[in-house]
Amino acid sequence: MQSLSSVLATDLFSIAKATTSIDVLIVGSGTAGVTSAIELAGKGLSVVILEAGPFVLTNHVGSTPFRSRSDLAPQVHNLVRYRTAWTDREHFDEDIAPPLNSDAWSAVGGRTLFWGGCTPRFSEWDFADWPVTFDEFKAYYEHAEDLMHVSGNSTDRPPFFRGDAQQGFLDSLTNAGIEAEHASLGVDTQEQRNGYVSRGFDCAADRLIRSGLLSCDVARGRITLVPNTLAERVDHDGRQVTGLIAKGTEDDQRYRLVARHYTFAGGAIQSTRLALASGLKELHPHVGTHVSDHQFIQGLFKLREPLNEPIYAFIPSTKERPYHIQIQGPFNETWYTPYHATVWLDCDPEGLYLLAYCFGVGESSETNEVKLTQGQSDGPGDLGKYAVIADRSESDKEVLAQMDAFLPKVAEAINAELIRTQVNPLGAALHEIGGLRMSAEPEAGVTNTYGQFWRLPNLSVADSAAWPSQGSANSYLTITAWSLRHA
Repeated sequence: MQSLSSVLATDLFSIAKATTSIDVLIVGSGTAGVTSAIELAGKGLSVVILEAGPFVLTNHVGSTPFRSRSDLAPQVHNLVRYRTAWTDREHFDEDIAPPLNSDAWSAVGGRTLFWGGCTPRFSEWDFADWPVTFDEFKAYYEHAEDLMHVSGNSTDRPPFFRGDAQQGFLDSLTNAGIEAEHASLGVDTQEQRNGYVSRGFDCAADRLIRSGLLSCDVARGRITLVPNTLAERVDHDGRQVTGLIAKGTEDDQRYRLVARHYTFAGGAIQSTRLALASGLKELHPHVGTHVSDHQFIQGLFKLREPLNEPIYAFIPSTKERPYHIQIQGPFNETWYTPYHATVWLDCDPEGLYLLAYCFGVGESSETNEVKLTQGQSDGPGDLGKYAVIADRSESDKEVLAQMDAFLPKVAEAINAELIRTQVNPLGAALHEIGGLRMSAEPEAGVTNTYGQFWRLPNLSVADSAAWPSQGSANSYLTITAWSLRHA
């Protein structure tokens, strides 16, 4: 008896036989890869997506029965989770494998199976050092929000949380001089009518299947998905990529795949790791550098009076305040980890505890970089054989201090006690950027303003590896918008 994968996916050997008809070969099946693939196949191109992980879910875990099982949801995460290494320069040793202390996921859909749902845009000033303006990017944001059914800022898609408690909570913050708003969420809230049923969380795997473009055969205007396949490197002649070397996760047989164009879409760190494994640092010294992650503080508030309804509030950043705060709950006393990103959907109206996530702008310093290692790998193949070496700058430390000082003011505004806070290490926010920095001029960066490699025109990057910086906003929406521009 065959599994569902036999209907939705293709094996690597079959693709290797069909390489002459591949227009675009994409590495990674998260929102960057899938969004690009759908756009390109819609233009009549043949697209193949290589994914290192298996097919475990067809949509976001929060849109399945697992959302109500706080005991099972982490186990589903752990099926495809692997550990990675982030360290500072003081503790990095070329000869010693760094400790595995951060998380990544390898599966069809990637991290889109488990993401937390918050989807704000970057602000206009966040594009100050991009070679792309906010006005140029605006149309891609609008397109991405339509694709993802983003709720909270559209009359067609009202806020996910919109009860009396939610509005009263926002009013309390506003009355205290703290601007607050409904959180923009990638959760479909459109009215169910005329046969339309809302789709829950946005998820790349779900979007890929719904597109109607998925095929088990390579063909023009179609997308072929190849899971359990590791992209080891791309080869080039100095002018263009000439092929991609891939192997199955359970097989030592290597295949050379040839396409007209190649796209890295495995996330900022994996796309950068693949570029380094391909020797592309020889083409530009910035390959692997200018990596960053959000500054991240967690906080726990205890209400003095119960809300009796779930809430999800968002305190946006300002030019003077380079961070935002997400507040959600109430719960019985708890302390979340990344594996529980969806448990808030079933928060306890009688609870007294609110969780705060504070994300601040991190500096993408040139000295922050990805280094290949030969140490222990916790992921498929070489996916985990790297270390991110990143030090907090003085600017980073100042942002952390500002967030830490602001949380007590928020507690006072909502009639709550700040129980505890925690400054998380770099890498914990899971909002990584950089490594293949874009620029307006070839000498200044690795890729151009569409993610195309300056030195290899038939290679591009569809994810946040190309970003020179980030705003405080969660990355998912901007990655999706960026991949639309890339495509």
